[in-house]
Amino acid sequence: MGGEMGKKVRLGFVGCGYMGQLAHIANYATISDCELVALAEGRQNTAKAVAQRYGIAEVYPTHREMLAKADLDGVVAIMWYSLHHAVVPDIIGAGLNVATEKPMCVRVETAKKMAEAAEKKGLIYQVGYMKRHDPAAKLARQIVQQWKGSAECGKMTYVRITMPSGDWTYHIEPPITREDPAPVYVGETPEPMPEWMPEPMKNTYNSFINFYIHQINLLRYLIGEDYEVVYVDPGQRIMLAMADSGVVCVLEMASYGLRNEWHEFYRICFEGGKIDLQIPAPMARQRSGTVSIYKGSGFLGSDPQTIEPSLPQRWSFLEQARHFVECVRDGKQTISPASDAIKDLEVSEQYIRCLMGK
Repeated sequence: MGGEMGKKVRLGFVGCGYMGQLAHIANYATISDCELVALAEGRQNTAKAVAQRYGIAEVYPTHREMLAKADLDGVVAIMWYSLHHAVVPDIIGAGLNVATEKPMCVRVETAKKMAEAAEKKGLIYQVGYMKRHDPAAKLARQIVQQWKGSAECGKMTYVRITMPSGDWTYHIEPPITREDPAPVYVGETPEPMPEWMPEPMKNTYNSFINFYIHQINLLRYLIGEDYEVVYVDPGQRIMLAMADSGVVCVLEMASYGLRNEWHEFYRICFEGGKIDLQIPAPMARQRSGTVSIYKGSGFLGSDPQTIEPSLPQRWSFLEQARHFVECVRDGKQTISPASDAIKDLEVSEQYIRCLMGK
């Protein structure tokens, strides 16, 4: 459901915690095509301070009250993902477009139900894989698709992703907080982990879908293919996957004590070339990634060459917000839909099954 031509997209927000403020509300507040109408947050003193800072006229203690009273085109719901199952269906039921953080939820079956409900109503359901909106990631994907279509560099042969834990906040300022009593959200209990997982594996799964699901998602976006996890080493340092075309994909997760930096690298290899992509820290504003494109010596009779394009320095979180506003305004599909986010949870379950030897 798209907005009227020339009319600002009216947005409501659920949650104004760390990410809700710094990665989402603060960015939407800079977009001229949208109006920040309402905020639902149980911590009322903090909510009022945030609303005043960003010019949000209406503040509600619960998302249900906001949905009943506010005139909205869409809702940006930023909370812990285990609560998505208790909030997102209400937003969809109200007939509103929705954007959430990643992952989509905890369980695959829940994700499928929510995606199906949004599809039946013709709503945009955008999941917050902001790395897809980085100019460097978009260019890398474009080159991969071009090479696969033209065969100018032969077949794709190998993909390597390396990402240890590092400084993802990049010294961004703290969010607004005020003294508040602990809020009580009636009916909003965390979604349980899948029953088939043993207790220790539930913790592993929870950690994986919170952290590495970004790389799980971006891999599919970059190569334009689905894939299946075939091996995870017991120390959880390496994940091996096989793409639908037979290309081997490796995710390296081993930590090396990284401090004050963020190292996230993607290498996509072809028979006659490679594409190197580096993604910046999530909260590093006014920074995009970098891309290095190499075509090998003698392939198709050409001389070797390396191209390092100069890209606009745009924060992927801001680009993601602009994209959601554009999709709601124009009624077009998002590049990070719920239908794709389901696959990330399926891959994450494959990861756990491999660890369990199944």
